[in-house]
Amino acid sequence: MTAPMGYAMNHIEAAQIMAAECLCFRARRTARAITRAYDAALRPTGLQATQVTLMNAIALGQGGLQPVARLSDILGLELSTLTRNLSALERVGLLAVMRSPRDRRVRVASLTDAGKERLAAALPRWKQAHASIIAALGQEDATALHTALDLAATALASVEPPQG
Repeated sequence: MTAPMGYAMNHIEAAQIMAAECLCFRARRTARAITRAYDAALRPTGLQATQVTLMNAIALGQGGLQPVARLSDILGLELSTLTRNLSALERVGLLAVMRSPRDRRVRVASLTDAGKERLAAALPRWKQAHASIIAALGQEDATALHTALDLAATALASVEPPQG
């Protein structure tokens, strides 16, 4: 639904096109709904879903160390946003950010003992939220969504936004 040449589209027409076609709107709405479910289940642990995701990515690093630049790639976060998120967890003693023992130029993150305990303690609550989301979607649709999201993230990782 594009405007004919020489026709200036008004804001209502523009909004209708974007509302009908926008992948960003649908992805963000879905992400917020999923995040709300995980956040509600994780609330008693004192962690949010985004924090658990970040802690998981750190824990899975080689030797429990994850380079900050790699975290940025894994999570699809700008370094400034990632640094704020890391700092918040570092302030409460759940992780540490330091220089890599292998390469002093590289900053790495690792979970503290308290962070490891908190992450492990969050698993039952995470499982509860995950099961409720799978039940709401149905296993087949949940698997299809999982696959589609992974494919989209991979395909879009190298897409540069238009300049101008």
